[in-house]
Amino acid sequence: MSDTTRLFDSAVGHYVRFRLPYPSEMIADIVGRFDLGDGIGRVLDIGCGPGTLTFALHDLGVRVTGIEPNDAMLAAAMTTAGKRGIRLPFLNKTAEAMAPEDGPARVALFGRSFHWTDRSEVLRRLETVIEPGGGVVVVHEDTRTRSETKIGQVVEALKRDWCPDGIPGAASRGNHEEHLSASAFSDIERVLYPVTRRWSVDDAIGHMFSTSYFNPERLGSRTERFEIDARSRLLELEPSGLFEEQLAFSALYATRQKHKAH
Repeated sequence: MSDTTRLFDSAVGHYVRFRLPYPSEMIADIVGRFDLGDGIGRVLDIGCGPGTLTFALHDLGVRVTGIEPNDAMLAAAMTTAGKRGIRLPFLNKTAEAMAPEDGPARVALFGRSFHWTDRSEVLRRLETVIEPGGGVVVVHEDTRTRSETKIGQVVEALKRDWCPDGIPGAASRGNHEEHLSASAFSDIERVLYPVTRRWSVDDAIGHMFSTSYFNPERLGSRTERFEIDARSRLLELEPSGLFEEQLAFSALYATRQKHKAH
């Protein structure tokens, strides 16, 4: 599997500023489903990036550890913790390096990160980390609703024109449910959380720069030309430069199968 831990080195600032916030309803749902309030239970936020979910859970009284292999992302998370005067454990390691000593934890949470991992291997390792009654939660923007928006259609066209070869690690993408169904965490429920995105053209382009496809390091000398092209396409769709679109976040809640009494 390709090493993807450096893909976001040049995207951190854009990621922090322009990524769509996780719905508060979804975060509260995670806490409620696994009875995580008042410091009961523990969450491993695997691939935590700059700590977006880590801090949101901490603010709800959840014990949470951020785990992130990218040095720049981890530094951003720790800087935020310092500015807020919060002491949170952050570990610089990959999901594939998870081991029994990282537990016990009630939840392994993947926010926009599961597709970057060797999912079968990670789920196997989590069997010895997640405590009974716990589970795995996989969160990401819902691909279908995102691709149907005006901005989503522009992004897909830009991918075809500017990144026809895709991205490193793309082979690991695909159906998360298949990997979960083949693991110990095979009792799966998928929940959608609708959100409204109100963005300007600048916001949309900033978001593009936060991605593995269009981050400044990957675009290199093409960055300025890409921005001109993206801005032109967006303004052609919406001359006002202001977009309001309906999206959704998807959460997969995966737990161990409950054995029925005979």
